[in-house]
Amino acid sequence: MRPAAALAACALVAACASAGQPVLAPPPEGYLGEADIARLATTLPIPISDGRARTPVEPGTDRWWLAVAHAELRPPEAAQHFDCALGTRLAARPRPALQRLMTRLLADADALTREAATARGHVARPIALDPDLQPCQRVTPEVRHGPSWPAGGAVGGTLYGATFAALAPDRAEQVRRIGREIGVSRLVCRMNGPQDVWTGELGGRSLFDRIATSEPFQADLAAARVEVAAARAEGLTNPSCAAERRALGPMPDGG
Repeated sequence: MRPAAALAACALVAACASAGQPVLAPPPEGYLGEADIARLATTLPIPISDGRARTPVEPGTDRWWLAVAHAELRPPEAAQHFDCALGTRLAARPRPALQRLMTRLLADADALTREAATARGHVARPIALDPDLQPCQRVTPEVRHGPSWPAGGAVGGTLYGATFAALAPDRAEQVRRIGREIGVSRLVCRMNGPQDVWTGELGGRSLFDRIATSEPFQADLAAARVEVAAARAEGLTNPSCAAERRALGPMPDGG
């Protein structure tokens, strides 16, 4: 284990202690109604194999510690996952419009994940299929034996990535990559299988396409765009970006 890497990764969120199972607790309301969520859930392909595929990422590596940090999906902490892609530090001060936007998106991501898992059948997690697997986080028996499909972290991460691409179009490729990596982190953590993550990404993209037509979303997006632009103008950076570069490699140059 590399303590420096661990500390750098955990600095991406408010505290290591909160970086457990992706937290998808629903706030009062999202952007979509129950009928929309139910229709989207029926479009997600059910996996044709279990989640026994092993990730090549070993515990204690930079990518492992980044996966620990990515487990936090609650705003405002989750916004920090996009700091390095944007070249800023979003948690340097309160961003209420951004927090509202991300909170409502998280409600929809949670609703889709739960609806799909309930309606389409239970898929076991890799750590339930193979109890000898080491997860990258603390797990309760309930979490260990909870549904693996679709991967909620991939749903939320992809949805966040698409939204940040709309907030900062000049960094669209970079923030979408981070959204994908948040999903991949669930595979690194042995919490979800490859097809669970892939399905979660499909769900996140479908959610964004549907949410993007919502007038309340467009209003929240406009307010959050002002805050993100102000944050980027502040000239601050996240000290954990060096650890992220070691874990993921350099960001693409294109916008």
